[in-house]
Amino acid sequence: MVVSMNEQKLSAKEHHRQAEELRESDKHLDALKELDQAIVLYQEEGDYLGICEALQSRVLTFKHFYFLTKDTAFATIAQKEADASLEVAQSKNIAEKLSSCYFRLGEIAMIFEDFAGAINWYQKALETYQGSLSEKGDYRYHLGEALYRNDQKDEGKKTIFDGLGEIQKGAPEVDPFLVHVWESGLHMKLADLLRNDEPEDARKHLDIARQIASSDPKLIIRRRQIEDISKKFQ
Repeated sequence: MVVSMNEQKLSAKEHHRQAEELRESDKHLDALKELDQAIVLYQEEGDYLGICEALQSRVLTFKHFYFLTKDTAFATIAQKEADASLEVAQSKNIAEKLSSCYFRLGEIAMIFEDFAGAINWYQKALETYQGSLSEKGDYRYHLGEALYRNDQKDEGKKTIFDGLGEIQKGAPEVDPFLVHVWESGLHMKLADLLRNDEPEDARKHLDIARQIASSDPKLIIRRRQIEDISKKFQ
């Protein structure tokens, strides 16, 4: 049977969409299988934007594997996938994906506690960012976390709250699920960062993160992450 280009493209996007849903449901192996299918179909179409995005989805999936297992091999694989995504974006002149490529590299630098490197990647992500204000706030609060962990605590905390303002201001423009992901993640990070320096405020942020995550049944991974952070308070 001959399959048209449009049908192939839809199939690639469908595999990709299913992969995203599976990852958010903590079904990471199944997500990787769907992403493999998506990348093959994107390649057949010459859809390098799709390949770039699918590679970034693989970064997230292997990052979650790392947090589940604490095996740095998964973080190393995530870094290679992030490098590949950036190389595709640069070689194929996909300017609109550069910021997310830099952002993923910043996330991996954080895993390896390369906070100065993460700051550099997050700043590049913000400098090249072209999307919604709310997602830009997500990028900014990650920069704030890197600054805080790099012992630039006042600047880091201010940057995180600047990010929160952007997330909330731009919220009407994006899917509420994404806003819940970003806001709950921000408060969860604040809880972890402030746990020793400002324990009372840290607990408040943990409660806010828990409330947001509990309000959205799709935030399966976030609820698990919040409970992992809450164990540090015991």
